[in-house]
Amino acid sequence: MGKLSKEAFAVMAMCEKTKENFGITVDSRRGHYAFCWGFKIKEGQGKREGYDKKSVHGAISFDSDFNGCPYCGSKQFYICSRCGKVVCYHGQESVTCPNCGASSTLKAAESVDLSGGGF
Repeated sequence: MGKLSKEAFAVMAMCEKTKENFGITVDSRRGHYAFCWGFKIKEGQGKREGYDKKSVHGAISFDSDFNGCPYCGSKQFYICSRCGKVVCYHGQESVTCPNCGASSTLKAAESVDLSGGGF
């Protein structure tokens, strides 16, 4: 993982296959945000660290060193429209959020609303 700016923060995510929580380091990059590193962390620890406290709106890219989900390795994600959880994506047209159980058909977006916090 490259050097992070002072604006870097982490968000909580969930592996679709294992239903395990993990964190993603996010950094500001010239008008958009980049997913920089995925790491294992328990949901309770992530909340204590404040990873659910920051909200952003904008475009997301992936850092060249981004390792993806630490459980399944996916480097694709969707954001659940019901609960807002970042979830691994494996190319299927319809998804069911492992966090809240909401089912949906996915569509591409140019920008997102994303929540996270302290790092």
